Amino acid sequence: MAQPLWANLINMYQPPDIDRSELEKIVNRSYLPLLKIFEQLPKAAFTINLPGSTVELLIKTGFGQTIKKLKALAMGGQVDFTMTPNYQPLIPFHEEDDIDRQIEAHNKICNRYFGIYYKPRGLYSPYLAYSSKSGKAGARFSMKWILVDEFVVGSRNNSSLFMDKGAGGILLMPVKRDITWQLNGSFRARKIPRSASEMIQKITASSSNNTRYLITISDAQNFGHRIAGRQNLLRALYQDGRIRSVSISQLRRHIKRKEFVKPVESSSETFNNEAKRKKPFYLWENDKNPIQQSLWKLFKLAVNEIKNAGSKGDPQYIRAREMMDMASAAINWDQISYRPWWNSAYTLKAADDLAIAVFVILSSPVKAKEAAIQLRQKIYDQVSQFERSGEMKKAQQAYLKSNNIAFDRFYKNKI
Repeated sequence: MAQPLWANLINMYQPPDIDRSELEKIVNRSYLPLLKIFEQLPKAAFTINLPGSTVELLIKTGFGQTIKKLKALAMGGQVDFTMTPNYQPLIPFHEEDDIDRQIEAHNKICNRYFGIYYKPRGLYSPYLAYSSKSGKAGARFSMKWILVDEFVVGSRNNSSLFMDKGAGGILLMPVKRDITWQLNGSFRARKIPRSASEMIQKITASSSNNTRYLITISDAQNFGHRIAGRQNLLRALYQDGRIRSVSISQLRRHIKRKEFVKPVESSSETFNNEAKRKKPFYLWENDKNPIQQSLWKLFKLAVNEIKNAGSKGDPQYIRAREMMDMASAAINWDQISYRPWWNSAYTLKAADDLAIAVFVILSSPVKAKEAAIQLRQKIYDQVSQFERSGEMKKAQQAYLKSNNIAFDRFYKNKI
């Protein structure tokens, strides 16, 4: 069997309002140790998703050494940057103009700090959320590929690259879900490999049946911060001669065969039952989750008012638009999904930002301002009731049970 190609993307996204002390732990336990691995392995190339909002966050909070080290690696040709929306919204849920503006903002920040070494060839759609909007966004920015979940291309052997004819022939690079879970030590993995040898066995086993390459994602904070010492697993994998590590962009040079596919809407959080019901983004838009529904109502109200303000030349337009962009982050919905995630702080901050965005617009009518404030308060009340009543934990337990995941295991290792 030919030596399998392994392309791993390292995701370093952090929400802009993350607590600084938590960010410091992530930087020191995960980001810097991971970058040190590549400093010590100068022939190892890697793909990275680091949105502009996180670049600015690291600079402003005093962790600019992360950016300096990453730039040095980019100067050596080791870094394969992705293009991505600045605040990591779910692309299928937003208008083209809003997504393009966030991608342009990301590009501007990365060009400022990485200069000529920022040369992205692929689009990272947050949570690998794919629809025609995602593919077309990549095509508009002349990207060669877009990272997708394996659901998007269906059950196929990775002996060729897949193309979406409806998005200008952009390449769809499928992430192997179960291997990604195992690599990250996720609670969803049936068994978590503890050594490079175990992981290599999983990779080579998945590379049978004419599969020539494997793509995974490493959420950086899982390696050292959430799981102490796990960065050593990545080091060993990049050093192991049984697999050949490449960047995602380099795969295009190694895999010559291409075939068109009809992509299926999906994300990294889409499961069979949701796909069958044609609800691929159910984690973020659950019709039985009243808090999510209220937040979407507030978001859509803010979008309409902000667009109206722009057409009227309102002096507060840019300020309000930036607050709306920050609140668009997909994490603000998934963290109140109880599937199984729950951290209402993100949602409440988004509700604050959206209500304030509408309130500061000078041209926004009083009726709209009152509606925004009322929706904000409704979200606060819904969150409080859901947490105090115990319904939140019951909903989490029901979800975990239905997916055969031990409740204690989830709380021990929330990955």
